[in-house]
Amino acid sequence: MFEIYLSSYSKRIYRKRAKITSFVGMICILLTSSLLHFGFEFFGRIKWTAIIFAVNESIWEHLKIGFFGGFIFYIIEYIIYGRRFENFVVGKSIALFLIPFLTAVFYFLYTAFLTDNLFLDILTLVLAVIIAQLVSLKIVLSQKKIKKAPFVILVILLLILFPLLTYFPPKIPQLFYDFAHKKYGI
Repeated sequence: MFEIYLSSYSKRIYRKRAKITSFVGMICILLTSSLLHFGFEFFGRIKWTAIIFAVNESIWEHLKIGFFGGFIFYIIEYIIYGRRFENFVVGKSIALFLIPFLTAVFYFLYTAFLTDNLFLDILTLVLAVIIAQLVSLKIVLSQKKIKKAPFVILVILLLILFPLLTYFPPKIPQLFYDFAHKKYGI
């Protein structure tokens, strides 16, 4: 009887920790993404740092820093308590997809009606992170077991695509062209 109580008590504690960490994560992901925006210049434009740092002002590079900001936070979160939740990997994988996806959707929606604006650019990432974190929390706390494999494959694919397309950007101006510096890639 005492074991059941401890198990239930432990679950409640970790559920509460997951909720708190989810909201703290919103701030941490946004701060980390901001640092990743300026890291390439800060480290002297060393080519291998382009794996995670934004190398220019293209939309692709802004999607990349949101993804890696989340990825870094989720690794830390997993180490702290993530193994306690059956759907942690699934929830965070979905969030890692949603952050760049929603950022792009919000950006293209607002620029269809308004001119590009720094405040609105930042707001697109903020909204994407908030939504991704809330969706992720709901999945992590879900009692329904979800298979991890497809979601792990999705994250691996994104981990490959973001750096690869930084070094070898396709000639798609809407996504990969840096209009500020009039070039693609590094």
